[in-house]
Amino acid sequence: MNLSLQAVSDWGDANLVKFNASKTQACLFSAKRSPFHLTPNFQGVSVPITNHLELLGITLTPTLNFGSFIESKAQVASKKLGILAKVRQYFSPGQLLNLYQAQVRSCMEYCSHLWDGSAKYQLEALEAIERRAKRLINDNDLVGKKLQSLGHRRRVASLSVFYRIHFGECAAELHDLLDSDELKKLALSDSNT
Repeated sequence: MNLSLQAVSDWGDANLVKFNASKTQACLFSAKRSPFHLTPNFQGVSVPITNHLELLGITLTPTLNFGSFIESKAQVASKKLGILAKVRQYFSPGQLLNLYQAQVRSCMEYCSHLWDGSAKYQLEALEAIERRAKRLINDNDLVGKKLQSLGHRRRVASLSVFYRIHFGECAAELHDLLDSDELKKLALSDSNT
């Protein structure tokens, strides 16, 4: 691991990229319950191994269980929806829908392609907020025409990522990890289910 970290540091030096070693984080992703005794070192700084990793607003755990992340997003979305409920008298249903999509729904959809496969009971908190929003907007025709379900939006996000990986519209290293024939088999098996 330390050799890989040294390679990253050397790449940074060669490409005039400065890394902040004190902000470097480490988390071991494994199904093993026994602890690993590793002491990664990056640019002379010991990197502590934690039980979660914060990366671009996403919390990753060693088991890749997104339950606590989804719960925190549901809490933020619920607070935002509560504020929207307090000022609903000043807006038309169309304006409420736009505000909901911009302020609340965007929070609930952030990086949804990563946690789309989470357990249904974990996703239920977000679905409950969606139901509250529909009652708040109080226009079934408008909601039916302009608001797709959260599940549908997550699936579209996941398919968009799949498309980009499949056709090489991503980092070459990621595309090269995947065998095109395996992807085709996976796509066919998913479409048959």
